[in-house]
Amino acid sequence: MKLLLDEHIWPGLASMVKLTLPAADVESIHTFSGGRFLNCDDAEILREARRAGRILVTFDVNTIPALLHEMAAAEELHSGVIFISAKSFAQNDHQGLALALAGLLRDETSADWTNRVMFLHKRTGEDLHRG
Repeated sequence: MKLLLDEHIWPGLASMVKLTLPAADVESIHTFSGGRFLNCDDAEILREARRAGRILVTFDVNTIPALLHEMAAAEELHSGVIFISAKSFAQNDHQGLALALAGLLRDETSADWTNRVMFLHKRTGEDLHRG
């Protein structure tokens, strides 16, 4: 399971997730493919994420859902989207986001994420040691 953090997520979050879960494969769009997808059209980013086998992690709950509906209507696949609600996480809640993403990676590592969409939920450090 590989994640791609969108441009509105602090790029250092990728490193924080890796500190919590060293095997994590998380990359920021700021560094992904040399940063060439930074400020690109959402559809182009989702297509490239699909080619790279990466799940998009985004705060964009306004435009991405409509795009996902368009893709579904066109029978175009995506490799998954994890939405982060501003009601659950502040953009600067780096520790909370890192814990939640690390927990999700640990719990869902072998799941098929094709066309899957979900909202990220808060976790505690204790959650990572269960199971």
